[in-house]
Amino acid sequence: MIRSLFISRDPEEVTELSAYCQDHSIDLIAHSQIRFEALAFTVTTAYDVVFFASIRAAAYFLKEVTPPSTTLYACIGRRTAEKLKTFGIHCHFVGDQSGKPEKVAAEFKNWVWDRTVLFPQSSRSNRSISSILDPVQCTEVAVYATLSDCKPVRLCDAYVFSSPSNLESFLSCNAAPAGKIIAWGETTRKAAEKKGLNIHSTLSHSEYAELISILPFI
Repeated sequence: MIRSLFISRDPEEVTELSAYCQDHSIDLIAHSQIRFEALAFTVTTAYDVVFFASIRAAAYFLKEVTPPSTTLYACIGRRTAEKLKTFGIHCHFVGDQSGKPEKVAAEFKNWVWDRTVLFPQSSRSNRSISSILDPVQCTEVAVYATLSDCKPVRLCDAYVFSSPSNLESFLSCNAAPAGKIIAWGETTRKAAEKKGLNIHSTLSHSEYAELISILPFI
């Protein structure tokens, strides 16, 4: 069993994980390595569907825009769908495995058919979903900026990186992790491997319950 764990999320985001670590005497270090800023944006193109890859994209977008009542909503996975309910939004499409965006993209392409889609997103979006659709049916709008905010982290037995941006920022002021690395999903795994890092585990659903279920085997 590991005795120390780093995750690139802030403490208020990881309450479920924090409780588990406390119960199992694991020293948890939770620090996001990035920060966010709202961007000015306008949407001038009509759309049938809005796709949210994160609750953050939804928050920045919905603060400025009220979509038409006929709009359909789609999102990357169950966790985002649950949080969207707090905005009064029911998702008509929910990705089955948010940690595998290529799989979600294929499912979404079949579901959306020829409808037009708006993608509110980060300035550093990986475009995992929109890139496989016909460009004619896609409108992408950056609604917030993702900025590096690296914080030094002491050596840990295991590291969880929640996004490629968090990983890149972490490495800008920390040495490459010596402990075992857990990727929040396939996109983060690929980013880590491009930097020559070995990944111990990759989450399929990108959920804390899934992470907790594998910690005893790390």
